[in-house]
Amino acid sequence: MTSGYKVKICGTTNVEDAEITAREGADFFGVVVEVDFSPRSLTIEAAKPLFSSPPLPPVALVYNMASTRVETLIQQLNPFAVQFLSLAEPSFVTYLKKTYPGVEVWQSIHLPQAGEAVDVENFQKTVQTSVTAGIDSLLLDTAAMSEGKMKFGGTGVTSDWDIVKELMDSIRGAVPIWLAGGINPDNVGEAIDRINPDGIDLCSGVEATRGKKDAAKLRSLMTTIRGKQLK
Repeated sequence: MTSGYKVKICGTTNVEDAEITAREGADFFGVVVEVDFSPRSLTIEAAKPLFSSPPLPPVALVYNMASTRVETLIQQLNPFAVQFLSLAEPSFVTYLKKTYPGVEVWQSIHLPQAGEAVDVENFQKTVQTSVTAGIDSLLLDTAAMSEGKMKFGGTGVTSDWDIVKELMDSIRGAVPIWLAGGINPDNVGEAIDRINPDGIDLCSGVEATRGKKDAAKLRSLMTTIRGKQLK
């Protein structure tokens, strides 16, 4: 595992890719569960092999999942964390933290892709609400149209990193803050230099084909990140 910048490789669809992710030195792997807009989504049942004896702490990603179904997911998969792609109700975050103290709650906040207008003040309020609710980690990602659908993550599209940095700087130290959205081996070094996040989260940037990881891309990514940690 890395010791400085944490790394989560998301959109994992099979055990082999989870093992490759662990071997190349990432800290977490993510599994998209019952998210209709994601081509990498698995049912709870199909995801079980990835969670039964994981080589790294697994994170289950959900979007607009009913609260009772989230509890079923936790009970059946026992993830290290549940990551909400949609905004989790603060009261539900509090409930999960109390009822399942061994499971972390992560929240994604999706900015528009670079070049589109952003209401920074509104995003700051959203971020603060999530932090106050008790989330364990915050992930700043990109929402973008892809194949005729609005997708929240997994698009390979970056947001405006200057705005991302502004948001991060406003709450640094409150919770770990991750950068996601369009990260790949070629731009991860620049992302770290410009934003200095606590963690890097990516999916399509290290794929050979959709839903299948590329070991060489993973190795290149981790080599760059390790180089930044040594400075």
